Amino acid sequence: MTIVNGHYDGKRVVLDEPVPSEIVADTPVQVIFDGNAARGVLAELGRLAVATDELPPDFSEQHDHYVKGTPRK
Repeated sequence: MTIVNGHYDGKRVVLDEPVPSEIVADTPVQVIFDGNAARGVLAELGRLAVATDELPPDFSEQHDHYVKGTPRK
């Protein structure tokens, strides 16, 4: 078994190192989730979370509109 480290960038898995040349395109891949790293991310989200009533009442449904400026749904 060959191990190649990578990370999830929010959209796709990105390899952190080159893939060895003996690995061919149709090689099966196994992804292992690192729960310790995820707990760090969740802790950071918790630290950044704020209880507030200053957001618009429809923020959860219209977050793309408020964050990215897209038309309302």
